[in-house]
Order: sequence, then structure tokens, then C-alpha cells
Amino acid sequence: MEEGIFDLGDSEAEISRLERPANRSNWATPDGVILDLIVPPTVYPPREDTDLLCRALRTLGPGKGQRCLEIGSGSGAIALYAASLGYRVRACDINPYAVASTRENAKRLNLEVEVHEGGPGPNEDGSVTQWAGEKPHDLIVWNLPYLGEEHAQGDVLGPLEEAALVDTDQKGLVSRLMAQVKKNSLLTNQGMILLLVGGNSKGSNAEHEAQRHGFAARCVATHSFEDGEMLRVIALWTPYASATIHQNDVVDSTNQLALDTGEQEGDLFVARRQSAGRGRRGRTWSSEEEAFAGSWLLRKGRLCDHPGLVQILSGYAVYVTNKLLGASEANMALKWPNDVYMIQDKLVGKVSGVLVEGKSKGDANTIVVGIGVNFQGPSVNKQAFPIAYLGREIEGLHREQFTSTLNAVMASFFEHRKGVKSPVFERHIPALLAHLKNGEIILGNPYYRNEKWMISNLDSQGNLVIENSDGEQATITDGEDIEWPNLTSD
Repeated sequence: MEEGIFDLGDSEAEISRLERPANRSNWATPDGVILDLIVPPTVYPPREDTDLLCRALRTLGPGKGQRCLEIGSGSGAIALYAASLGYRVRACDINPYAVASTRENAKRLNLEVEVHEGGPGPNEDGSVTQWAGEKPHDLIVWNLPYLGEEHAQGDVLGPLEEAALVDTDQKGLVSRLMAQVKKNSLLTNQGMILLLVGGNSKGSNAEHEAQRHGFAARCVATHSFEDGEMLRVIALWTPYASATIHQNDVVDSTNQLALDTGEQEGDLFVARRQSAGRGRRGRTWSSEEEAFAGSWLLRKGRLCDHPGLVQILSGYAVYVTNKLLGASEANMALKWPNDVYMIQDKLVGKVSGVLVEGKSKGDANTIVVGIGVNFQGPSVNKQAFPIAYLGREIEGLHREQFTSTLNAVMASFFEHRKGVKSPVFERHIPALLAHLKNGEIILGNPYYRNEKWMISNLDSQGNLVIENSDGEQATITDGEDIEWPNLTSD
């Protein structure tokens, strides 16, 4: 709301709140150390969200002199705990009383924390360097305001408390922070961001907002309240920071290039066109006038668990990327085992395909995931089956933005990143199953052995479980075994 949610009466009441005495809080760190904190009125005290974020911080290990920025320091609990772990801590808050509280508590506890007023928000309040400093940080931590505006009504909160608890930023603070981090290089290449978010719409979409800005994102900790509300800590990082993106104009096959020359997990080989691109079962992948062809080195020297889930999850990565860039879910379908289809010109056409390949040499295994996406093509379809073009769905589609977003989503799903919980493919099964079922609206119900079935489940190996009208179930391990009635050809 442009005019805010408080009026003059709220401001007058805020002044009276400042006359209240400060509170003392004996807060226990995740290591069991009791910190005696002075918390002035209007300053956010340590609560369950503080505990959750600090537990996530502890899993990263000793700070070893790395630079840490805490945004929204409140009483200083998180900044102080980070300092006790060995980080060089800079903290900031838009509430001047929180700045004073953090400084005083650090001084009393003999912990070194540099504190400044300011922070990211809808309005510019001084330069970014005022609150973030001039050097990039190895870790950025923010206990984001996670309540809805309705919680700021009545006599519960005032403007300063509201700033710590309620996200009234229409753009969204996650999106605003990501833009600031990129524009001002606030994070080192190997650095990480820990954000605590709530269960409202902004919190639920936090990972997607990060991915839209080119950052990988994964939930690393959760806390549930008795009323069903949930808090989450999500880790954000530069996707595959140690890997290389190899840009090419024309290559025979990005998959073959990745298999033959890839060295680091996450190495990405991108081409505008493939002269010998291939699909599943050795089929030729049609290279359109404007297309994305990219192959990720997913595993080097290690086996690839659940290859079926890798396939469908890679297709889902394209689906998510398309959605983040503006494609309508109403026109898009995720098709098992790995494709994305779209409705264009009243036909259901294939917009993307995935091919997982590997090679072994002794005990060493190399696994690559190749993704092809049609951007633009001829107005008259020359293929034996309909093709859809993403560029017709997303106005102003840019290759660089698509590559950056898809790379972020792929890393969110697959990257093994130090300090972040290893990817668990099975946790995506509910979302995958929901999208596969929704896809039946566009693709039709699958036919198996000349009989109409419905999608029932997706098992832990990525196999499709279907069910007929008699309640009988069948597990499909090969996409060639089923047909989709609304597709001219597959």
C-alpha cells in the first residue's frame, strides 16, 4: 500500500511505546550458551525464528574469519552468535533502537560486531555501502519479516515493530534483496545467503524469486507451530560457482561435448544450434531457427541415483523456468518421462525435451543431462509432429536470462553444495505428481494396452504408476509403452 498502513495516531502511540523500560532476555544459543541481552521497546527479541536461523548457521561450521552480514539485527542475537562462531560480522537495521541494542549487547558480551543503520527496502535510505559496506560477504543472514499486513492492525504493533515482523513491500523483500546482491556484488562467488521465511505467499515463493534472479535455492531447516504455521530457512548461492559455462554457436551435440570434455560437476555446454543433436532412443533432435541446447555435467566419478527421477526432474526444471519467465501454466504440460508441451495454434506441441546419458571407465562414471528448448521457428510446421515455441509464449525472451534461470533451477535440484543439505530427489515427488496429473488436461489420459488409464503415482525410482477404471494399477518404466491421445505423434 503506497500510503502505508499507519496513520498519525499510530505514530503518536509509537512515541509512548518508547517510554517503556527495556527488557532483559536470557537467550540460549544452539550451543547452550546463555546470552544476557538488553532489548529496548520496539526492538525484536529472540524467538523461535531466531533459534531456527541460528541452528542453520551452526551447520555451516566455524566462521574462520569469513565476512558475515546480518540484515535486520534486532537485539543482535544472530549477529552475536555469528561472531562467537568466528565470523567477522557487520550488522544493520532500519530501527535506530535496534542498532543501539546490538551495539550495546556486543560491547557488554565482549563480541566484535560492526553495526550500521539502514538496509534493503522499498525506499532508499542512504547508499548501499552505508549498511552493507564496500566488500562482498561470504555469508548474508536475514530473518525476514514474515507476517501479513493484517497482523499490523489494531493495537498490537507500531511502525517500528511492524518493520521487523511484517513484509509490506509490494515488490517483496526477497526479490529486492536479490536485485541488490547482484547489482552491488554483495556476495562472494562461493558465498551463501540464509533467509528465514514464513508460510505466506511471499515466503512460499522465496525459492522461485531467488531463481528468477539467477540464484540457486534450497530449504535447509523448518519449524512448525501448533497452529499449523511453518517457518523455513532457505539457503541461496551462486549456482555451480566452481563450474564453467561454455558458450558455443554450433556443435555436433552438447551432450557429447559434456561427456568428452566436462571436468567439473555443473559444467554447462550451451549452443545456439546442434548439427547432430539427439533425443531418446537415438532419435534426432530437431534444431529450430532459434533454440536453446544445453548439457550439464551432473556427476563426475559418481553414480547417478534414480535416473528416472533425474529425467522428470530435469523436465520439471524447464517447466519451472518457463513459468518464472512468464509462461502460462494453463498452456503448459509436464509429460512423463521428461518433456514439456505447450498449446499453440490450437495444437499441443513439444517445446522441450531431456536426454540423460552417461559413460563409465573403470569405476568412474560420468552423467550428463541435455536439455533442448525451442525458442522460435517457422510459422508453418515442417515436422511430422507439432512443435511449440517458447518465444511465442514469452514476449521478449532473452537467451541469457533463460540460461541463467534454468541453471539456477538445475543447481537447486541437483548441486551438491558444501554447507547445504544434499539434494533429495524424492522430496520433489508430490510436486512432480501434481504437475503430471494437471498435464492430463492438455495431453489427455494415457492409453496403455489400448485402454484408457489415469496417472496415479510416481514411485521413488521415477516410474509412472497408472490406474484403470477397475482400480487395477500398472507401473510404467518406459515412455514408449503409453500413448497420449492429444498428441499427433511423439
